[in-house]
Amino acid sequence: MKEYLKLGKKLFPLHRSITGKGVVETLSLIKKKIPNLFIVGSPRCGTTSLFNNLKQHKDIFIPRIKEPRFFDSHVFYDYKKDYPIKSVKKYLELFKTDKLDKKYFLDCSIFALYSKKSINNILKISPEAKFIVIMRDPVDASISMHKQRLGYTDLKMRELSEDFIKCWRMIKFRKKKMLYPVNCRNKILFRYDLLYSYERYIPYLISKIKKKNLFIIFYDDYFTFNELFYNKLFKFLKIRNIKINNHFINTSYPIKNSSFIYYFIKYFVTKSSDLIKKIGFRSDKLLFMYNFFLGFYKLNYKKSDDLSEVKNFFKKTYNYLNLLKKKYPLNLYK
Repeated sequence: MKEYLKLGKKLFPLHRSITGKGVVETLSLIKKKIPNLFIVGSPRCGTTSLFNNLKQHKDIFIPRIKEPRFFDSHVFYDYKKDYPIKSVKKYLELFKTDKLDKKYFLDCSIFALYSKKSINNILKISPEAKFIVIMRDPVDASISMHKQRLGYTDLKMRELSEDFIKCWRMIKFRKKKMLYPVNCRNKILFRYDLLYSYERYIPYLISKIKKKNLFIIFYDDYFTFNELFYNKLFKFLKIRNIKINNHFINTSYPIKNSSFIYYFIKYFVTKSSDLIKKIGFRSDKLLFMYNFFLGFYKLNYKKSDDLSEVKNFFKKTYNYLNLLKKKYPLNLYK
């Protein structure tokens, strides 16, 4: 909390000197823009697609890291030593630029949705920040998240069973910190019940964020009425309306648990990517090679026939989503 107070003092150092050190510090801080646009929501709800598509708008600054995880690190990580950014100074370095024509500086750390602390800290550093919230049918999202977990060969990130219902029934044990992958360091990723119970989190957002700064959208509308969505979004942001080429779709491909793919990713793709680029081997060719090998290890994912117990669990969530669609003003239904 002290860091936020220090930041507030640093933002206006001109009072110390109008000709000396204060001017230099102020110019340095101006280059480090304060993030004022946040995409929050749940994983597998279109946030990655939106983040990448917004790169096409000249008024929006996109940092090199999609999810800095500065505000939501305590949600995403189980251990403090895993936090990627530990100071405001390092966080703001991501938004340092000489370009003065950017109106928005985007942070897509979506797990801020799940924490009142995250939202409060964002508003401390950026009181007039705007928030984009994307929600998805909770059962569909849970299944998609399960599929994504099966796309990992790193066992601490991979789901324990290829059967979604079996994993769903593990939740009662996971509430007691049992039946997580061995050495798991991100337990929230395996709590489908918490990830998609929107009625637990959205009311707080609505209570803390001004209506003019909160844009709520639903996954199906985002993909079905894509052009209308961006028209509404740019109007909300008060920036020029442009045609977005919706070319990025973040699809999950479950793969078999293979040590070959694991080491291929760990040592060839990850460790040698910089060297490969230096010798002229483009990233698209690297991706082609990766997908080529992956084709031999794709998992034939079977969707569960009976999802009644999952739907029954999310009954309250469905009622809340229907209420939002009818009553909240910043969605495509108005």
